[in-house]
Amino acid sequence: MIWNIISTVAGGVVDVVKTKTETKKLLAKAEQTHAMKMAEGKIEYEIAAQKQMNNSWKDEWFVILLSVPLVLVFLSVFLNRPEWVSKLKEGFDTLNSLPEWYIYSLLAAIFSSLGLKISDIAIKKFKK
Repeated sequence: MIWNIISTVAGGVVDVVKTKTETKKLLAKAEQTHAMKMAEGKIEYEIAAQKQMNNSWKDEWFVILLSVPLVLVFLSVFLNRPEWVSKLKEGFDTLNSLPEWYIYSLLAAIFSSLGLKISDIAIKKFKK
């Protein structure tokens, strides 16, 4: 009976040591991957973008701007103003007639304010 307890405890100790060793290996691999990305310059852009966004209202501005149609639709229902929805549709029809370069520029501004690199997104899209 005592040998069963000792073997169970020893097995638990071995498992803990294995787990700690695996954790150290994973941390070392993560550091290596991070160092490789830094060498390639990928992380520098992301860190710079995050630092810029700390005191910026760009992303909040786009969230507010993109939420306005949603708020108008619900307010038109609750306030019984169906003409608001028709005006909103008219506005979107007008937006739909804008040149493609303007739409792509606007999308690029939104993506960059969120910290996404347009080149990475475009490369992934065209590789498919």
